[in-house]
Amino acid sequence: MLTKLKQLFSAGTSQPTTRHKRQSSVKRARPLVEARSEDIDSFIKAVYHADAKGHSPWVLKDKSVLETLRRALEFTVHRGLWLQRDEGKVAHWQGRLLALRHGDGPPLGMVLACRPDDEAAWQLRFFYISQEWKGSGHGTRLLMAVRRSLSGVPLQTRLPLVCHSAIDSLEAAGFTRQYVDAFEVASYEAPAKWDE
Repeated sequence: MLTKLKQLFSAGTSQPTTRHKRQSSVKRARPLVEARSEDIDSFIKAVYHADAKGHSPWVLKDKSVLETLRRALEFTVHRGLWLQRDEGKVAHWQGRLLALRHGDGPPLGMVLACRPDDEAAWQLRFFYISQEWKGSGHGTRLLMAVRRSLSGVPLQTRLPLVCHSAIDSLEAAGFTRQYVDAFEVASYEAPAKWDE
């Protein structure tokens, strides 16, 4: 009888311990690394994939839009500036193209973050996880790593409500929904995260 009770109690406690270990490994996600020039192609491929579903912030309707996006990404990688259209002019915002990497291989996922100045929140313009790594928690890992990499500043992003897995990853990483506009695009924000 005592043995059965002991088994019941030990079986009941083993599951939370496993869950706790998984959560703590996500919380300790290492910061992202700066993307390399050769990573731009995989970023654009992910934008194409999102655009085909109508989920991209850029509409890649012709070659000139694609070339403009490529030049803007190259400028971000080399200069740390994102070229942002602002009232008919081009503004130079702070920009970072960050990659989630395992060793020296290709990126598992990437994120483009930009902001107009040091006082503003970082805006996550686009983020993705490579197709072969989807469904294994890497989306949450990427977003937790973004919060750590850009610590001390709130983060904001917008995405269509139909992007269910991206929304699940955002919420698991500590982002909260602010509002939904008439086009079914949700705005999310995460408070500033400080180094622990």
